[in-house]
Amino acid sequence: MLWGLSNLWAEGKEGGYAVRHSHRPVNDFGRPRTSENSPTESAELNFFEKAFPCLFPYGTGGIEASRPVIVDFRNHVKWMLQHFDRRFRRHPTYAFITFGISQRRQALASARVQMKQKNFDAEARILSTITLEKLKKAQEEEDANRPISDPAVRLLRKHIHATAGRVYGSDQTRYQLRSQIWATSISLNLPSLWITINPNDLHDPIAQIFVGEDINLDAFVRMAGPDKEERARNIAADPYAAAKFFHFMIQTILHTLFGIDVTRYQVKSNWGVLGCVSAYFGTVESQNRGSLHLHMLLWLLGAPTSVEILELLQNEEFQNRCH
Repeated sequence: MLWGLSNLWAEGKEGGYAVRHSHRPVNDFGRPRTSENSPTESAELNFFEKAFPCLFPYGTGGIEASRPVIVDFRNHVKWMLQHFDRRFRRHPTYAFITFGISQRRQALASARVQMKQKNFDAEARILSTITLEKLKKAQEEEDANRPISDPAVRLLRKHIHATAGRVYGSDQTRYQLRSQIWATSISLNLPSLWITINPNDLHDPIAQIFVGEDINLDAFVRMAGPDKEERARNIAADPYAAAKFFHFMIQTILHTLFGIDVTRYQVKSNWGVLGCVSAYFGTVESQNRGSLHLHMLLWLLGAPTSVEILELLQNEEFQNRCH
């Protein structure tokens, strides 16, 4: 804030209400090395203190700012989203910007791993032969569902997939999830059930507790508390609380209905309403308005294989039992 207000003062008089641009860009790539910048310069270059003056009104306390105890980026963001006054989680862009910075750092770290490979210099020379015409031809081949003929473009795609595969939320990580599903199916046969779970975050009183409403569930009155418009505004203003509610509901459903207990280091399976689950796999998606839902595959212990099911369906006694 002081940094912003200093721009309003010129030659001992109050200047125009505009924040001037600096002569150098603000660094958001993390804490600079000690040999590169002094502590004072590091504090002046803190991106978050300058970009969010309402979140850091005193111009201190930004992520990766100079402090006696170093706090890493991920843990600091997590702590801020759990801050008691909820100002960080309710900010319209803060969570998205921090997530984008985290993704970019993952991509850069992954690219660095690729560049450290022994054969990267030789492959870099091959990549340097790629031209715009080759890329257009590769695009035409992909659009026609044909394999890419140019080896340099194939090598480029290989490196891109390897780099993006270490970035959370990328398409390549989804490809890895697909491979895990195939591997589980090979090991345990085909999944027994495909389930979609879509908790109602707009009208569930538990969700309103996560956003800070004072609701006594032990003496719950359905007509009391915020109305439907206020409930919708609460959820829209606090996406972090909506995600926490979704996580809580999924964990509760897994434990209560399916007998699945997820701990930090292992997953335990007990008997549930469908029997004992030998494996499960779930992916989270968002709807157009941003609410979350879960698609899940379940492998039940002792379930018949696809061949056994086909034989049972041809059995007259089993057909009568199904009717």
